Amino acid sequence: MHLSPDLAAACLVPRRVSTPEEARDVIAADGAAIVGGIADEEAAIAFGRDVLGEDLVRIGRQIEATARRAAADGARVDEQPPDARGRKRRISGDTALPMPPHNDGFAFGDHAPDRLFLYGARPAAVGGESFLIDGVALLDILDQDPANAEMVQFCRTVDIDHSEPNFPQDRFSPILRTTPAGRPQVRHHPYLAPVMGPDEAAQWPFVEHWKAAVTAARDTGARFRLEAGDMACVDNYRLFHGRHGYTDPARVLYSIWGWSTAAVAVPTGALDIVNPQNPAQLAG
Repeated sequence: MHLSPDLAAACLVPRRVSTPEEARDVIAADGAAIVGGIADEEAAIAFGRDVLGEDLVRIGRQIEATARRAAADGARVDEQPPDARGRKRRISGDTALPMPPHNDGFAFGDHAPDRLFLYGARPAAVGGESFLIDGVALLDILDQDPANAEMVQFCRTVDIDHSEPNFPQDRFSPILRTTPAGRPQVRHHPYLAPVMGPDEAAQWPFVEHWKAAVTAARDTGARFRLEAGDMACVDNYRLFHGRHGYTDPARVLYSIWGWSTAAVAVPTGALDIVNPQNPAQLAG
C-alpha cells in the first residue's frame, strides 16, 4: 500500500457566504459553503430549501446529533448480530473519538441525500471541529503517483458492495461513479467491501488502500469549527464529512438532508438510521 504525502490537500475549509444564491454557486464550485447567523433549526431548513431552489424535491431534519443520542443509538446497534462476513455494524457512543469520514445516508444506497446541511446549534466548548474531504480531488491526488495507479483505476471502474452489515443494498457500483444526472458521486464509509465471490480476496487490498487514504486525509488535513448559528452546506455526493473528538455533553448539531432533482433516488417515507432497511421508507 502506498499513500501520497499531500493527501491533506483534499481537505476543504468552506468559504463563507451570506445568501442562498451565493451558497448554491460556491457549492457547485467547491463542494461546500458555510453560512452564519442561522437562528434555529426552522431557519436552517428554510435556508437549505432556498439553496435547493427550484430543484428542491425533499428536505428535512434527519439527526439531532448529541452525545446522549450517540450512546443510545450505539447501544441499539450493538444488539444486532454479525453479518455473513462476520462484521458488526457500529455507531460509536464514544464521542471523544474522531468520526470515520462518510457521506450521510450511506446505509440507504441510492436513496442517500445529495445535499447535506450541518447546523451547529451549540458547539462543544472544546474539540468537535469538523472536517470535509473532497473525494474526487483525493482520487486525483492519488493518481498523480504511479504507485497508486492500480488502486485509483479500481476505484473508478470496479463494482463493489457499499452496504452496511446485515443491511444489503440491491446493486453494486464503483467507489466513484457518474450519476444519471451527470454528477460525480464518490463514496466512503467503514463498511465498504468487495462483492463476495472469486475476486474478493484480490480486491480487498484496493478497498483497504482507499479507506487508508481517506483516513490519512482526515488525520492530516485542515479542520474548521462550526460556531453557534453556523451551517455547512455540503454536496453529499462529492464530499466526506465528520468531526473530531469532543466530550462536552451539551454539544448539539442538526443533520438536515436534502434531495434535488439531480438525486439518484428520493425516498418517500421516514428514514431510520438505526434500522435502515425498512423497505417502506425507501419507496418512491
